[in-house]
Amino acid sequence: MPASSASASVPAPWCSNASSTLASSVSASGPARSCSNASGPAPSSSNASAPASTNAAAAARRAAAGSAAAGSATWAADNRRGGRAPPRPLVASAEAGRMHVVFPVVPFADIGRPAMGVGLLIAEARAAGHSAEAVYLNIDLAGLVGMVPYQRIATSFPPNLLIGEWIFAGELFGDGTASPQDFIADILMPFLGEDADLYASMMRIRQLLPAYLDRCIAEIMARRPDVVGFSTVFHQTCACLALAQRLKALPDPPVVVFGGANCEGEMGWQMIRSFPWIDYLCSGEADISFPRLLDRLAARGNDPVPGVLEQGAAEKAPLRSVGVTAMDALPYPDFDDYFARLASSPLAGQFDGHLVFETSRGCWWGAKHHCTFCGLNGDTMAFRSKTPDRAFAEITWLAERHKAARIGCVDNILDMKYVTTLFPRLAQAGYHLDLFYEVKSNLRLDQLRLMRAGGVTQIQPGIESFSDPVLKLMQKGCTGFQNIQLMRWCSELGIEVSWNVLAGFPGEEPQEYAAMARLMPRLTHLDPPCSCGILRLDRFSPFHSRAEELGIRRMRPARAYFYVYPLGRRELQRLAYFFDFDHADGRDPDSYIRPVQAEVLRWQAARMAAAGPPALDAEFDAGGVTIRDSRAVATRPLHRLEGLAARLYALCDSTATLAGLASSADAAPSRIEAALDQLDRDRLIARQGDRVLALAVFRIRPPTPQEQSHGLPQAAVA
Repeated sequence: MPASSASASVPAPWCSNASSTLASSVSASGPARSCSNASGPAPSSSNASAPASTNAAAAARRAAAGSAAAGSATWAADNRRGGRAPPRPLVASAEAGRMHVVFPVVPFADIGRPAMGVGLLIAEARAAGHSAEAVYLNIDLAGLVGMVPYQRIATSFPPNLLIGEWIFAGELFGDGTASPQDFIADILMPFLGEDADLYASMMRIRQLLPAYLDRCIAEIMARRPDVVGFSTVFHQTCACLALAQRLKALPDPPVVVFGGANCEGEMGWQMIRSFPWIDYLCSGEADISFPRLLDRLAARGNDPVPGVLEQGAAEKAPLRSVGVTAMDALPYPDFDDYFARLASSPLAGQFDGHLVFETSRGCWWGAKHHCTFCGLNGDTMAFRSKTPDRAFAEITWLAERHKAARIGCVDNILDMKYVTTLFPRLAQAGYHLDLFYEVKSNLRLDQLRLMRAGGVTQIQPGIESFSDPVLKLMQKGCTGFQNIQLMRWCSELGIEVSWNVLAGFPGEEPQEYAAMARLMPRLTHLDPPCSCGILRLDRFSPFHSRAEELGIRRMRPARAYFYVYPLGRRELQRLAYFFDFDHADGRDPDSYIRPVQAEVLRWQAARMAAAGPPALDAEFDAGGVTIRDSRAVATRPLHRLEGLAARLYALCDSTATLAGLASSADAAPSRIEAALDQLDRDRLIARQGDRVLALAVFRIRPPTPQEQSHGLPQAAVA
C-alpha cells in the first residue's frame, strides 16, 4: 500500500523503488533486511545487563555522561574550525575479555519495525561472549515531533532527496551545509512542489536537534558502552555521524564502529577517511567480522579482520568481508529492545510494531540476470537460504515471543522451495500470520494459493512495467501480461501487490509508454502502483558498473549530496549511493512518461473513491460467466457470456495465444477472432500481437479446470 502521511497507522514500508541494503556491520545482510539451529532451542533474547565489575575507564565514561552536552558542543565547534578528533583510546573493557556494545538506532529509521541487522548483531555479539543492547532513538524523535510528520520523512519520499540527511547535517557541519531556503528551493520543490507541512516539520525537527542529540548521548553513556555501533542506511548517515562526533568529544569516549549499507565498498573507505571520529568501519556482511572485531578489542587477538577498516590504516585493510554461507547457523534476531521502547513511548497504543525476519540473502535471479537498475546486493549477490525447517522455527518463534502476526520478510527474493515446504507447514500448523515477501512476478496460480494459505497477504513482485521491450531492457525475465495475470490472481486470493512503474531506461521506445497509458484505464480494478517515476541510478547496479556500455553518460553524485556534505566532488563520488546521469542519446524521459503518470494518479484516486474501488468481477456457472464492471471505462455494468465467448474467457485466465485458443476451443479461427474482438471492444481483455489475457478477477472459477495447452510455455517468458 502506498505510504500515507495521513494514516493513523504506520505506513507499510514495503512499497518503494528500492529497499535499503543492510549489507554490513550493525546490519547484517541484504536489503533493508536481514537470522540458529532449526531443531535446537531458541537462543535467549533477554537484554544483557551491564557488566558487574567496573574499571577506571568505565567509571570515567559514567562520569562523563553527565557532561555530554557541553563536551559535544565544544567538539562540534572545534571541528568546524578544522580541529582533529581526540586520539582513539585503547580499550579497557569493563570486564576482562568482554565488551559491552550499544547500538543506537537513529532517525530516520522506520519506527514501524525493529532494525533487522541490529537485532541480529546483538545476538551474534552475545554468542561470541560479549554483551549488547539497542537503543531505539528514532522512536524518541517520533514521539517528540509526532508519528505522522516523522513517518512522512522516513518512508514517503524518494531516498535520493536525502531529506533526513539534510535535517541532521546542520548539527554536523554547521555552515558547511546548504541553507533551508536553498535546499527546499533547489532540491525539494522541483520534486515535491509546495509541501508546507513537510517543510515546517523539517524546520521544527532541526530546532529540536541540539537538545535531542544531547539527551541521546547521555542515555548512550549511561549504559556504559565499551563500543558504540552505528548502522547507517538511507537517511541515517548524518544522524550517526552527529552522535559519533559528540561521543568522541567526551574525555574518555567509547570505541565508535560504523557499518550498514552506506559503508559497503568504497563508500566505507571514503567515510572513514572523511570523518576522523569513526574508529572502525565494517564493510560488507558483518556477521563474522563484527564479533571478531569485538574479540580483538577485548585483547583476544591482534590479527586484521577482513572487511574491517581502521582509522588511519584504512588503505591496508582488505575491503571484502567473509560472508555467511551456512544460513541456519545464524542466531535468531533480538528485538526485545524495540518493543520495550515502543511500549514506554508516547506513541504506545497508536500503532502495533510489526516484525521482520530473514530467510535468505542474495538473489537467485540476479546471480543469473542482474536487473539493470538494481543495486541492492552489492558484493553479496550469491543466493543463500535457510532450510524450510529453520525458517518455520524462526518465524513461529518470533511471532509467539512478540505476540505479533504482521511479519515482513527482508529477503530480496522468495526461495521457491518454500512454496511447497514452508507455506504448507505454516498453514497446517494453524498460524494466522500476515506475511510479506518480495517475489518474481511469474508465479503460477497454484503457487500463489499455497503462499496465501501459509499467511502471505502482501507481495512486492517488482512489476515495474507492462511493456515487454522495456522489461527486457531491465532484464526482468517476465512479460507485461504475466505481471497483469499475477495482479488478477492476487486480487482473487486477497494478496496485496505493492509495485512501481519505472521509466527512463536507455534504449526504450517512447511509444511503449503511450501504449501503457492506453492500457491502464482497463486495470483500475487491480492494485495501483505506489509510484511512477524515472529510473534512479544506484551504486552496485549494472547501470553504475557498466554505465558507458548501457548508454549512461556523465554519471555524478545525486545533486542533493552537494547540499548536505561539505566535501569535494571526488569524495562525494566515492561516498554516494545515488547518482544523477544523462542519456547518451540526449533523451528526456519526462517528456513521454507524463501520460502514464496521469493515468497512475487517476488509478490511485479511483481506488480511494468514497463509493468504493472499481471492480471487474467474473462469476462462472454451468451455462457461462457473468461479469460485473464498475470501472470508469466500462461499456455497461453487466455482461453475460455464454458458449464460445465464455469458453474463451476461461481459457484466457492465463496468457493465451491465438493458436492455443483455436486448439483448445475447437472452433474456427474466424469465430474465435470475432469473439475476441467483441471482448476487446467491451474492454474485458487485453491483446498484444497474438496474445490475449482476461482482465476480470475470477471470483467464482469455471466448474472444470482449464487446459493449459493454450498458453505460453514457461521457457518462452522467463
